[in-house]
This record gives sequence, C-alpha cells and structure tokens, in this order.
Amino acid sequence: MSDYFTEEGSVEAVNARMGPGTNPRLAEVMACLVKHLHAFAKEIQLTQEEWETGIDFLTKTGQICSQERQEFILLSDTLGFSMLVDAINNRRPAGATENTVF
Repeated sequence: MSDYFTEEGSVEAVNARMGPGTNPRLAEVMACLVKHLHAFAKEIQLTQEEWETGIDFLTKTGQICSQERQEFILLSDTLGFSMLVDAINNRRPAGATENTVF
C-alpha cells in the first residue's frame, strides 16, 4: 500500500488508522462501514456538491437534536434501518407476524 491516500486504496488507508487498543467488535463494525461507504461513493461517483449537501443535511439533523428529541432515530426509521436491525436481532420463522419497533 502506498503512503498516499488514493481512490483505489482508500479503504485500507482509513482502516489502517485504527489503533491497536480498539475494541475488536467496534473495529470490525467500523472497518465494514468504511468499506461500504467508500464503495457507495465510488459506485455513484459522488460529487463534491452532493457530499456537501449530505453533510449539510446531517449537520442540520444534529442541530435539532436535544435530550428530548433524537432526530437520528427518526432518520434511522425513515431509512428502514431500525426495522432491519430489529429483524436481524429478532429473526422469526417463515409466516410469523413481523417485528415491531417501538
């Protein structure tokens, strides 16, 4: 691997920065997130303007969060991510009633 950050070696460059004291499960989760996030950007050829729009959206989401209002939970729900995590962690036999997220 090169000492320089490249498009081709982006995942390896980022994942190599995790420290040796990182929780192994957290390291696995973060490495996988980096891999898929970078693949997403490469697949759709994300533009600088699109990236900035995404960052602005996340920033505004964070700004309206408070102790009583967690907008990232709503975003997770909107993207179907909450239901997916629940389905993974509460697998049901075929034909069973689907899970409900509270």
